[in-house]
Amino acid sequence: MELLFCHRWILLCFKREFPDCDALRMWESCWAHYQTDYFHLFLCLAIIAIYGEHVIEQNMNPDEMLLYFSSLSLHMSGDLVLRKARGLLHQFRKRPSIPCTLQGLCEMCGPGMWDSGHAPVVQCVGHKDTPGSCPNGGDVVSP
Repeated sequence: MELLFCHRWILLCFKREFPDCDALRMWESCWAHYQTDYFHLFLCLAIIAIYGEHVIEQNMNPDEMLLYFSSLSLHMSGDLVLRKARGLLHQFRKRPSIPCTLQGLCEMCGPGMWDSGHAPVVQCVGHKDTPGSCPNGGDVVSP
């Protein structure tokens, strides 16, 4: 699935998708760096989780997805998206293991974070170009 519309959301800091007061609350949530430096990705995931069922049902191509999510601008609930994003982050942090490609979401970019203790087991999801080793530092599980 191509997620070009997510790039626009992040690039424009959700300003076109939500009223100013909701967008500001989302920015503040990202700037807080609480439990992750990548909360903006959880916001995007929350929008897709809440409003993306129609995309899956209709098997939309990338252009149609872009049009669909653009049509939702200023019609989405900022409170609902924030609650969902926080819930998704909480679920992610409770996972005992994660695929190696998501390892970076557990790392904090700057010092002084309140909670940098989340350290799930990182498991390699398999890479064709480097069999037997993981370029992302995950544990390689033998079949």
